[in-house]
Amino acid sequence: MPSSPSELHGKRFPVLDKGYVILLEHMGSDERVVDAARVSTGSKTGVDPERDRSLIFFLMENKHGTPFEHVVFQFAIKCPLFVARQWMRHRIASYNERSARYRVFEEEFYIPRRADIPPIFSEADLKEYEDVLKHEHEVYQRLVQKAQPYKEHRQRAREVLRALLGTAYYTEFYWTINFRSLMNFMDLRTGTGAQWEIKQYAAVIADIARQVVPLCYAAYERYVLKKPAAGDLEAGLR
Repeated sequence: MPSSPSELHGKRFPVLDKGYVILLEHMGSDERVVDAARVSTGSKTGVDPERDRSLIFFLMENKHGTPFEHVVFQFAIKCPLFVARQWMRHRIASYNERSARYRVFEEEFYIPRRADIPPIFSEADLKEYEDVLKHEHEVYQRLVQKAQPYKEHRQRAREVLRALLGTAYYTEFYWTINFRSLMNFMDLRTGTGAQWEIKQYAAVIADIARQVVPLCYAAYERYVLKKPAAGDLEAGLR
């Protein structure tokens, strides 16, 4: 764990073959959650660390969610389009994504490893998959270039020709989300029903969250994921 969560800012965590997660910045901490919870009573934070920890666990156990909204994360994400479309089902967050209306997409698409697809498929099948994507991009790039000399047609060409870009292409987006909503994302996207590719991203994000708000994350594991949280026995928590 870094000596300070801010040391995570700007660090690139590789995911899949060409993707990444970057924590751009965050606001808040375990202490801020406790402050938010206690503002109504005026009681002090930091006097008794064990009481502060117990309060976080109490809030999580009893589904008092609003104090957790005072911790906010901003990420830069690079992932395949099909992962992004699953991701954006999580609507209590802010998104800004790369646009193929205004940018020409590079030849950059997801190629799964042989070990990450069903064993019925061979290396030759993967090669065919890649060749189709490369041919698709050649057509896309050639037609976009055809419109390049005509300023009045460039944007319309990109708008139409982006239909050639399949969901294996990589996209990029900014994602800003509070910890309460992030818990929902992590719970669903690390679960058994999630697709393998988005699970890889969710696992990285969960590890970042654990380092930024370790007590909140421990309570999340205990009461949302139903896992024993580190220190439960020592703290005398049920």
